[in-house]
Amino acid sequence: MFRLLALLQLTRAALAFTAIADAWTVLLLRADGELPPRHIGLMIGKMLVMAIVSFGLYAFGMTLNDLLDARRDRIFAPRRPIPSGRIQPRWAVVTALVLLMSALLASAFMTPLNLVGRPHFRQPGWQELSFADFVPYSFFFSLGTAALIVFYDATSKYLGGVGLVTLGAIRALHCLVGNPKTPVLFLSMILLTHVVVVSTIAYRLENKRPRLRKRDLAAVIIGLVLGNGGAIAYMIARGSLVASNFTMLIGPGIAILVYLAWAIGIMRTRKLFPRQKGERLMLLGLFWLFVYDATMLASNGQFLASMAITLLFLCAVASFFTIRALNRGTLFTKPTYRAHHTPAPG
Repeated sequence: MFRLLALLQLTRAALAFTAIADAWTVLLLRADGELPPRHIGLMIGKMLVMAIVSFGLYAFGMTLNDLLDARRDRIFAPRRPIPSGRIQPRWAVVTALVLLMSALLASAFMTPLNLVGRPHFRQPGWQELSFADFVPYSFFFSLGTAALIVFYDATSKYLGGVGLVTLGAIRALHCLVGNPKTPVLFLSMILLTHVVVVSTIAYRLENKRPRLRKRDLAAVIIGLVLGNGGAIAYMIARGSLVASNFTMLIGPGIAILVYLAWAIGIMRTRKLFPRQKGERLMLLGLFWLFVYDATMLASNGQFLASMAITLLFLCAVASFFTIRALNRGTLFTKPTYRAHHTPAPG
């Protein structure tokens, strides 16, 4: 039981649902509304495969991060699974490799699944498929996401603004793995902007090192401009930046305003220390990704798909609080308090 709990903590299993929801949204999103009934079975299969990809990549990134930070965590976060001794480093390495291989293997299956979904597959003219139809774009996007994760964990998180932009780029690229040929990149743009902006504010509030300088803020701005500008240029080239597609931004637009109002309230309160404000902004900011996903699908008239994201959100919340309660030993027993020295929070 305790080994399983340590593994769930190591991989941040509860927060991995946020990555699954992002990928499902791009996979399900259609300009013409709900999917035809004959494709629902195939779509469920794709969703299950994408769940493996998303969980694998997210958990791989978290495990690799803890492995590389093990020495630092012995001082600042001794309760983490590796420094506390609940998980040996060699088993953490094995876990990271298994997660990465599972994600890449699952992403490779997306290409044949997409071919099966083609309307003319196994019909007299199916041989007319071009070479591009067999290119494993999902695998390449998954591999690119893994490369960004390694770059962040090993290098860019120590580079201030570059690391913050890398975090947003990981989210923006990962959500496209299930449907890499999608002509609509609205969600990718929202994820990039939200993650970078919230992470930057939380970084400043939590007073992390290295401290952000003007050049780091410039890097953040340039990264957002280049990323969103490139997405807009791509949509113009694909002919998807049309008025009919802007309706899917109604829900996320309202969600942004709600989160902004809440964040301003948190920033103004005097009951919390700056570090606590940063932690709350970051935690809710991660769970708020579900709101963007669900409202975008609902705004597009895909209410069944929106309900699927909502159910995933409920699973994530339940998992998060269950793991937290188990970690504190308060799920089945009342907590006991003893007078002892508590290590400084990491």
